[in-house]
Amino acid sequence: MSGTEPRVIVYTCNWNAYSGLETAGIQGLPYPANVHPIKVMCLGRLHPGLILQAFQHGAAGVLLLGCPPEECHYGFGNTRAEELFQQTAALAHLLGIGEERLGLDHVAAGQGEAFATKVRQFTEHLSGDGRS
Repeated sequence: MSGTEPRVIVYTCNWNAYSGLETAGIQGLPYPANVHPIKVMCLGRLHPGLILQAFQHGAAGVLLLGCPPEECHYGFGNTRAEELFQQTAALAHLLGIGEERLGLDHVAAGQGEAFATKVRQFTEHLSGDGRS
């Protein structure tokens, strides 16, 4: 990326995805410095308004990283996170926020490489570096 790098907010669930972030740090796996992780207990407990506020405050993109299907610590989080993502994407569209600026993905516990890769790919896609 050149010039001012776009700020990217990454909401991580407290369990699997945050474990991936910690593992990436322990292993020294790089991901862009413009990524700002925010740990929440469960993605399913977020609200579309909270995610949209990140855009209001200048975020170029918001990535939601949660537990893989069937691994949710609470049992309802994956389903609720998908519903939340769909609601937020619809609202973002109405507000003129491009669909490429919002993402939902999963990271298994301890998967530092997966965390770093998914964050890098999302950030590159936003900056145009990853577009084909």
